[in-house]
Amino acid sequence: MPYAFIHAPTGTLLSCVQRNGYKLAYYGLVLTESASGPLEISQALAEAGIAPDDPAGDVTEWSPLELTEHEAKMANVKLRNDPRRVAYYRDGVISATESAGNG
Repeated sequence: MPYAFIHAPTGTLLSCVQRNGYKLAYYGLVLTESASGPLEISQALAEAGIAPDDPAGDVTEWSPLELTEHEAKMANVKLRNDPRRVAYYRDGVISATESAGNG
């Protein structure tokens, strides 16, 4: 099962622009095959453009979250390949909204 990264205070799932196997850019969840530690989380935050001094940049506030394949796919569907959207996992439910900081 895939693992996503969740920000404990907000329930935000880490997402960013990535490249698929065909080298095409898409916006989606950052997923790994296994639970990751602080080093991998730090690297994922850096790839997503989140600096350590950003409000969400504290590595200790992020942790791996095991998702089913279906949940991972649904989160990406809810993101709509749109960097203005943010995915959340709260009370076992995945949702997404447009970020208030964009527009």
